[in-house]
Amino acid sequence: MGGLDAPIIPGEWQPVRACVVGAGPGGIVTAKVLLEHGFDVTVFDKYQRVGGIWSPGGCYDGLANQSARRIFEFADLPNRLHFAGAVDTQRYLEDYAETFGVLDRLRPGTEVISIRPVDGPGRVGASGWSVDSRAAGDEAAQVRRETFDYVVVASGAHHHVRLPDLPGRELFGGTVLHSNEVRAGTFAGRRVVVVGGGKSALDLVTRAGREAASATIVQRKVNWMVPERFLLGLVGYKWILFTRFGEALLPRYHDPACVRPIDRVNDRGKRALWWLITRDTLISTGLHRLPKELRPAHPLPFHLAHAGVMPRGYARAVRRGLIAANVSAVEAYTDQGLRLATGEEVAADVIVFATGHHKIFPFLDPDVQVHDPAGRIRLYRGIVPPGADRLGFVGFRQVFNNIMGVELTAHWLARHFRSALRTAPSEQEMQQGVDARLTWQERVLPGSGGYDFGPYDIHCADELMHDMGLPSRRAGNLLAEYLLPAGLAHRYAGLTGSNSATRRRRTRRPRARWAGGRVAGR
Repeated sequence: MGGLDAPIIPGEWQPVRACVVGAGPGGIVTAKVLLEHGFDVTVFDKYQRVGGIWSPGGCYDGLANQSARRIFEFADLPNRLHFAGAVDTQRYLEDYAETFGVLDRLRPGTEVISIRPVDGPGRVGASGWSVDSRAAGDEAAQVRRETFDYVVVASGAHHHVRLPDLPGRELFGGTVLHSNEVRAGTFAGRRVVVVGGGKSALDLVTRAGREAASATIVQRKVNWMVPERFLLGLVGYKWILFTRFGEALLPRYHDPACVRPIDRVNDRGKRALWWLITRDTLISTGLHRLPKELRPAHPLPFHLAHAGVMPRGYARAVRRGLIAANVSAVEAYTDQGLRLATGEEVAADVIVFATGHHKIFPFLDPDVQVHDPAGRIRLYRGIVPPGADRLGFVGFRQVFNNIMGVELTAHWLARHFRSALRTAPSEQEMQQGVDARLTWQERVLPGSGGYDFGPYDIHCADELMHDMGLPSRRAGNLLAEYLLPAGLAHRYAGLTGSNSATRRRRTRRPRARWAGGRVAGR
């Protein structure tokens, strides 16, 4: 397994075997990047088709993309998806995997059940990893054991459901589901209660308002939702949230190397601008027309990291009485439905818990520590565990434009595997970096679990670009650099194989273009 310290020059090292767990967006782009770096890649996925949560059965029926045009795309295959449905989103991901040779490396319908370090000298993982797999959903299936030099976990953050442990479950005779389990026809003609206050909860209760006999949402607090368009519906959200100027209004990023002069805007000026943005967000989402208790209690940017795009029709349905909204904790099941902390009882035939997911890895050797005692993910840069070699995670450094985030993570990880990053921090330095970042996240992004970087798309990109020794400035002039949407993948095209010579020339190979099921320009 030698030759791993060589620079990234194709043909100068022997291919080594890499396993990628998961064929969602993070898994397929990681496989594509590793293939370009000369790795011999195998991709495992429990679904029959690529896409992760976008695969058939991967999440709730009716799941739709929150991304406006030019956001949900990889750098090497632009598309024109605009708030697309799951079918079109999955089709794009599958075409991407086919275009770049990832489908040929995929083992669909295959579940990874164990990842263990191979015994040998040095740190955990230094001798590679043993991976056990079997046919998905069949515990009696034959287990296949293979050894890989490197492993990438890209299994996604939305598969291990979190359900509250409420008393009285035996009393309720209706249907209890997690949001992942909702399918077509689940709500038809039934009394539906959705518990939760995030994007999926609002999606599902809005749908229930159209299909069910009655629809109720129960949420402990009202979260902010982002409008599709700001400034009274005139300007798409990417022109506000995905620019360097927009990110400069956020609390300062934890990495001083990523702080530019614009990020040092006076706090009083920031508060004034956020007051205006808060008012506009209330108006643009329609929340201003709801009772005060059904609006967020704190002004932006409070909990902005947890915001999704407001589902069309939610606020109107609440106003018209098609959705009953309650702000309360849930205490117990009853024979009729749920009892709330307010003492009110809500009747239901179907209860849907849109209460999130556990970020866990049940297949991973328990001696490989990726969580702290509080359950927060402890990964350096949100990518690699400080105490293990040849192991990385993609998709657990989440930003608003996560498809761009996973692509940059894949490039960083490939260079980390090749020992080609600008710096190589020790395990102690990695641990210190994780500690500092978690402290910052608890202050600025409470409840992020060490995983969610929220609206810091560009700062997160800058951090990885600096580590790779690549320029973080991606536009030709200052106005474009600071005022145009920058948290977009196309600004980072052509990173594979970048070195000092290619950076000086700034040459780029022609890119394909996705045209709704076919690839043009290739």
